[in-house]
Amino acid sequence: MSLTLVIGNKNYSSWSMRPWVLLRQFGIPFNEVMLKFESAEWDEHISRLAPTRKVPTLWDGDAGAASSTPVWETIAIIEYIADRFPQFDIWPRDVAARAMARAVSAEMHAGFQALRSNMPMNIRSQHPGKGMKAGVAEDIARIEAIWRVARERFGSYTESPFLFGQFSAADAMFAPVVMRFLTYMPSLVPASTQYCEAMKIAPAIAAWITEAQQETEFVGFDEPNASPPV
Repeated sequence: MSLTLVIGNKNYSSWSMRPWVLLRQFGIPFNEVMLKFESAEWDEHISRLAPTRKVPTLWDGDAGAASSTPVWETIAIIEYIADRFPQFDIWPRDVAARAMARAVSAEMHAGFQALRSNMPMNIRSQHPGKGMKAGVAEDIARIEAIWRVARERFGSYTESPFLFGQFSAADAMFAPVVMRFLTYMPSLVPASTQYCEAMKIAPAIAAWITEAQQETEFVGFDEPNASPPV
């Protein structure tokens, strides 16, 4: 059966970005169904295509079909992809690297609420200096520490610029953070800036950025620093 990934707007949907870029970066074929936020299509189809009424949802088979397997929650989707395609190193092969990659991915999945709330992903916009409210600096410091330790322990021995050497699920999990840093431009150490630049040009991420920048929808919840278009 073929995979179908149900996603939201590429400009805003950080959770949709993660499995999309993972599948695309590894060359795993899938069908895309986009339900844009605050749209008639969302209202009409979300209950059928997403058991929790949230995106992303991965279907192994046709989306919404009784014979297909739905998988929701990003970490679960990534683990399903790793199980479904064991020929790819979705997680690092080294046991210690794999343990850390899973731990920091789970931390990303559950944490960093200040960063999420005050710097929502908005790829087509530029808001340098905005969003630095309570707790954000601490979140950024922790993220930079994760990146530094991963690179020092597991990534620096290769020519690849990613956290654990080759691109992995951990990089996909942090891809929306990179997008936030590119939009809000907080002060970062040089190594973090280099990682962000490498991620920006990774083929799957570059493709997502291009498509996000072509969107024109305005979702007020994700636009705290802008006024609605007139």
